[in-house]
Amino acid sequence: MGVNAGLVIFRDGDYFGRTVDIAARIAGRAGPGEELVSKDVVDLVEGNGLRFEEIGPLEVKGLSRPVVLHRVGGQG
Repeated sequence: MGVNAGLVIFRDGDYFGRTVDIAARIAGRAGPGEELVSKDVVDLVEGNGLRFEEIGPLEVKGLSRPVVLHRVGGQG
């Protein structure tokens, strides 16, 4: 599973935009049963009892900087 946070466009019952595209790229990097999130997600939920392990950058076409990925580590 891959999760990103940010603005999206909702049209005709579906979601579009850069946030969705990045989430799809993150999901493509995740292994079976693995939950990966962007640094944006980590920043939003920090302090809510979840642990994250930084696993490194993901280069995304069209972005000037890589997306830093984190693996969800469970309840803290």
